[in-house]
Amino acid sequence: MNQQTVSTLAILVNSILAAGKIILGLIFNLTALIAEGIHSGLDIISSIVAFLGIKSAQKPVDKEHPYGHYRAESIAGFVVVILLAGSAIWILYEGIIHLLNPEQAIISIWAIILMAISAVVNEIMARLKFKVGHKFSSPALIADGEHSRADVVSSIGVLIGILLIKLWADADALVAILIGLYILWEAWRLGREITDSLLDVADAETENIIIKLCKDKNIEISELKSRKMGPVTLADLKIKLDPRLKIEEATRLTDKLQDALLSQIEKLKSINITVESHEFQRGTLRTSGGGQLKYKKGFEPIELEKLGYRIIVPLADGANSEFGAENFLVIDKDIKGNVVKKTKIKNKYYESSAGHGVKFAKAISADEVWSTHIGQNAQNNLNAAKIKFKILSSEKLKEVVELNN
Repeated sequence: MNQQTVSTLAILVNSILAAGKIILGLIFNLTALIAEGIHSGLDIISSIVAFLGIKSAQKPVDKEHPYGHYRAESIAGFVVVILLAGSAIWILYEGIIHLLNPEQAIISIWAIILMAISAVVNEIMARLKFKVGHKFSSPALIADGEHSRADVVSSIGVLIGILLIKLWADADALVAILIGLYILWEAWRLGREITDSLLDVADAETENIIIKLCKDKNIEISELKSRKMGPVTLADLKIKLDPRLKIEEATRLTDKLQDALLSQIEKLKSINITVESHEFQRGTLRTSGGGQLKYKKGFEPIELEKLGYRIIVPLADGANSEFGAENFLVIDKDIKGNVVKKTKIKNKYYESSAGHGVKFAKAISADEVWSTHIGQNAQNNLNAAKIKFKILSSEKLKEVVELNN
């Protein structure tokens, strides 16, 4: 059973109960019963709002809503809380009026039977809403469940009030006031929880799972942020890997971490992982149909089959150049030092202002760099990545290039 089915059932049940309570309350002049009927009538609106919120939240991702429509459930839940508070105020008003201007009430066996049935039915509906609401992390359905639970308490209260009328004439009105105060307190408590969802409060539970999983995999976290958005959670994670790892190894580890997080945290809607040590990002957004949209930022491994020890040489119009070049010669050697493959390839990270030779070296999985000049900062970065380098004269490098062309 899903959220929409439960909401539809709640609308039907509340319609029957509300009509019965109001009719019997008017016939036998029972203030608490009329108040309870009004409360159940508002439950109908509450369930309709919850239904619409759940339905809107399940709309697929679109251009204007790249993270989906999940916040619709939180908005629906907030509307339900307002209705809950409104019903409490109305019940308090009716109780106070009848306390100040008492009228003769009649004890009815039908009213007693109806309130007993109402208490049982609403308890069943409350438990069903809580069960399905927590299963799908639906704030709208959980709020509606609280509404049903408030109905249980108020039904029992009305039942007690009816039974006490003979002993105490004001019992009916006093019970109505107590019911109103209880419902008002429930509205305030639930309102705080839903407001947190609307204000993008952090999801401590999800963050603890992420921290534990990273710890188990010996991955250092430098920053972790999360936010609740309706029934789902979005998270941004920054990690540091061993800078000596090749880019393809770092990518593989990051992809495995991302898949593990998504499989273990069902409510995790979106996860964005930034690998600070290797300057790239991985992200996944779950779609409403159960699929995943993956996105990547930063540099990626350059797809060129590696056949041994890899040396890269910067080129410029077929001649040697400094390390930050637009084109490179890639030389693969076997364990005996024989050249098994040589390829000219464009440095896709090249910019006129910066050659990004280190990025290229990492992305191509180079083991060694030969160049006429490598800046000190680039040397430091190559050392950190465990990539060897040689500084050769222009003549020597030109000879290498011509020999391997």
